[in-house]
Amino acid sequence: VYADNLSLTEDEAPPVEVVDVEVVTAEEIAARNARTVAEALVTVPGIRVSTGRKNEPRVSIHGFDQSKILVLIDGVPFYETTYGQLDLNQIPTSNVARIEVSKGAASVLYGANAMGGVVNIVTKQAADTPSTEVTGELGGNGIANLSLSHGARRGRLSYWLDYSHQERDGWDVSGDFELVPGQIVYRAPSSTVPALLQGEGERTNSDVTRDAAWLKVGFDNGPDSEFWVNLHHLNMSKGLPPAIDEVRVFLSPPAFSQLARMPDYRDTGIDLDMRQRLSERLVLKGKLFYHDHEDNYDSYADLEYSDRLSRSTFADSILGATAILESSLTDANTLRASLNLKRDTHKERGDETLPFAKTASTTGSVGFEDELRLGRGVRLVLGLGFDWFDVSEAERNLVSEGQLVGQEPLPATSAEHVNPVVGVNWAFDAGGELFASVGRKSRFPTLSQLYSDRSGNPDLEPEQSFNLVVGTRRHLTRALDLEATGFWYEVSDLISRSGTDPTNTFQNYAEVRIRGLELAGSLLVTDGLLLRAHLTWTDAADRSEGRVTDDVINVPEFAGNLAVRWQLPWFPARFALD
Repeated sequence: VYADNLSLTEDEAPPVEVVDVEVVTAEEIAARNARTVAEALVTVPGIRVSTGRKNEPRVSIHGFDQSKILVLIDGVPFYETTYGQLDLNQIPTSNVARIEVSKGAASVLYGANAMGGVVNIVTKQAADTPSTEVTGELGGNGIANLSLSHGARRGRLSYWLDYSHQERDGWDVSGDFELVPGQIVYRAPSSTVPALLQGEGERTNSDVTRDAAWLKVGFDNGPDSEFWVNLHHLNMSKGLPPAIDEVRVFLSPPAFSQLARMPDYRDTGIDLDMRQRLSERLVLKGKLFYHDHEDNYDSYADLEYSDRLSRSTFADSILGATAILESSLTDANTLRASLNLKRDTHKERGDETLPFAKTASTTGSVGFEDELRLGRGVRLVLGLGFDWFDVSEAERNLVSEGQLVGQEPLPATSAEHVNPVVGVNWAFDAGGELFASVGRKSRFPTLSQLYSDRSGNPDLEPEQSFNLVVGTRRHLTRALDLEATGFWYEVSDLISRSGTDPTNTFQNYAEVRIRGLELAGSLLVTDGLLLRAHLTWTDAADRSEGRVTDDVINVPEFAGNLAVRWQLPWFPARFALD
């Protein structure tokens, strides 16, 4: 039992992992009052969460940004096709049972593009006891949150419903924020207007409203088979806080401005999930999914956001399937084979007066993994994955003086990569374990990196990383647990446009080395009083030709967290401090 009356079924269990894995439970999420998945990840060792220009979180693991991390919901990929990532603040925690974070050389069964790790969000489901929960919250800055959930089991059938609404007027800038003179730069015709883009108090244009609805229905046909249907609809509207020094506004059609709002950021999906035992030693697990994403970007000419210039639209769809065949060859040997296949379709237009330009691609992966139990608590995992990526169709709109000239076909591209992974885990009798994993991981270029109007390069190769993770966990006493994990990554062919190329297009030029150490511990001071702490040291160095600095952006050298959890002895309540 993980939290309340939520349980983990065998079908939801992750692939075999011998890497550094952190699990954020529903109980811990509630203790921190984390309202979204991004907020729940803030205190995980090795993870950095910051806020980008589009009022969305940027999640990174050991320096790998979110586009290089495979994000899953119940094992199904969650991303949009252009930039390879979606806003994790869009996913409320009211429907989350736990979050599994795999850092380093994750299992090959997950498929392609898990270069820096995997974040698997496991949603709630009903247990034997019916459950209903209503939660409301009001706070400063116009915070108003409401969540409703209900689940029950009726014989072999179970269901779980969840709805949440979240809104916020914005957040406050720092108390010592100093006003900065700014300007709005207009193009065609050209002019520059002085403007105070950010004042004291609330961050300009930082409001957000989110709605999310989930339905999970399961059919348990005995111990050998089960079937699930997951439906979700997420929608968000938000402001995009401007830069404080300068914003640019392009008045000529198709117009574009850095003074902008997103009135719609919508994701709808249906996932089918099954587990079927074919024989005493053979089990088949499968997923079939379809996700549809659309977001609109409204450009404005003024700081009051009243004079709308244009609306840009991205419309994406993902159709995919996953199959894992697991065979227990002997009591000490389990072989697994996986097939992951996705068809991505992306359509975009710079203005509602233009037609959509379409790009379509296919990403696939075949993986083999052999788990050997060697005795005395030793487990060896050997994995080999073959990933491929193929763009079958790409085009863009050609516009002159605001008029559509035509649609230009762009060159198709394809790539493939082989990723081996080896891991070992030794569980001591004394209550602890040693683990190590080494592997090569890759990430195919995103459609934005391939075909962006100003910086795209269809000749890009996959990014590659050699990943090494070694660690230990020890239960020293009943009250004291300690953990130490070291990591080393050698990243090559990293895609960037910060080099010396005067065209400023994306290139496979960057070479980066990342190494570090995570230390974590927990101490049960008395019954009901728990202390937890972690510290991560990371040394990231740019080794690219022509670099102007060895530093790597968005990789802090030190990050730490201290948590206190206290079950009050005289009153049925808990106290939490982070």
